[in-house]
Amino acid sequence: MEVDWKTAVTVPGYEIRPLTLRFANAEFERQFAFDHLDRAIVSIRVFLLAGAVLYALFGILDASVLPQTRDTIWMIRYLGVTPVLIGVYALTYSPIFKHVSQFALGMAMFSAGLGIIAMTAVAEAPGNALYYAGLIMVVSYCLNLIRLRWTNAAFLAILLTLLYQPVALWINPIEPHLVLSNNFFLVMSTGVGIFSSYVHELYIRRDYLHAEMLKLEKKRTDELLEESQSASRAKSEFLGIMSHELRTPLNAILGFAEIMQQRMFGPVGSERYAGYVDDIHSAAEHLLNIISDVLDLSKAEVGKLVLEEEDVDIIELLESCLRLLREQAGEGGIRLSIDLPQNRPILRVDSRLIKQVAINLLGNAIKFTQNGGSVNVSFGSDSEGRFLINFKDSGIGIAKENLEKVMEPFVQVEGAFARKHGGTGLGLPLVKRITELHDGKVVLDSELGVGTTVIIALPASRVVNTSASAPKAAE
Repeated sequence: MEVDWKTAVTVPGYEIRPLTLRFANAEFERQFAFDHLDRAIVSIRVFLLAGAVLYALFGILDASVLPQTRDTIWMIRYLGVTPVLIGVYALTYSPIFKHVSQFALGMAMFSAGLGIIAMTAVAEAPGNALYYAGLIMVVSYCLNLIRLRWTNAAFLAILLTLLYQPVALWINPIEPHLVLSNNFFLVMSTGVGIFSSYVHELYIRRDYLHAEMLKLEKKRTDELLEESQSASRAKSEFLGIMSHELRTPLNAILGFAEIMQQRMFGPVGSERYAGYVDDIHSAAEHLLNIISDVLDLSKAEVGKLVLEEEDVDIIELLESCLRLLREQAGEGGIRLSIDLPQNRPILRVDSRLIKQVAINLLGNAIKFTQNGGSVNVSFGSDSEGRFLINFKDSGIGIAKENLEKVMEPFVQVEGAFARKHGGTGLGLPLVKRITELHDGKVVLDSELGVGTTVIIALPASRVVNTSASAPKAAE
């Protein structure tokens, strides 16, 4: 269900009717009634019990103001009304209360108000003119505190106000100006109480509706998230299976191509065929590298890529990566360099995966750096003590709005130079996953036309030794 939070009270089928404040959906109305009662039951009990105690305590006032009719008043108060209030309070502990709650609470309000009217009918002066104030208290108390629905409470409040009229005018009449004065205060307080009850219930229902809509949206979001995660797992598993299936024939192609390159069984004939063999070997090797990246990424996404940690001389590892790529860099006129630290850091890492990270980053740097540019590797640490490996190039750079995109699998940025060199969009995502497996993080900083810096930040706990001295910067 889609919800517009600005008009959440008018969600189709769940509208709050403006007069009765009932939900248009009958089932939802029943659900609200039971849920609201469950949440309010403690306060209902407190206010019912407090109301019964207060009603009984006003007997002290009876003795002071109405000495002549005190006994009759006390019969009404203690034998007529107070037992009803206590009975309704006791009923709240019964399972049937949730089915008769509005009737029972209405009975409590009506009996309390009717008791005041009955006392006014038998009281001597000045009690017959003063006890209307008790009716104001009963009406206000019940309209706002015992959780009667506003329509029920309003009906009873108006009914009690009307029942007071014959008592004040004919049964135990008071002066006309007192009738006017008493009615003025009684009607005004009843009107304000009814309005307050309406607004209070409206906000309770709106809050309930919003909460239920949030639950529905959360459930829907959780379902979509689960579907998305399932799809992602299925995709990763499929890619893993396909990678395994493709590796076998590719290894055969590479093996036979290497046999033909080395002329193990004699010449291949025309030199043109020899060139074709080199192309076959190069293409198969490139495809095998892509498949390896896909397999590692799929393993990382489903949590199956396990670190095989060992103590690694990180400088030696990076120098070996630079040697592997030096020929590729030289073909493009790109200068490779490494700034060595004073000490040789020994890191506790998975050497194969860290080497894969370095080759990916260096390969990307070389690929996207134009003739005459440079690629540099340096080291450092940050304020949190993390060990930093910085890969910096003077290449084409990445637009700020694309920095987050390139960390997602299979995403490539637009641009003629980027399209020319192609790629799978797996390099940086794989670097990110491998770094995170080492409890580190990848920081990417780039500017179009200036270059890119990728920082691999590994936790200080992975630095196990820095005792040996390192040689000076090498190229």
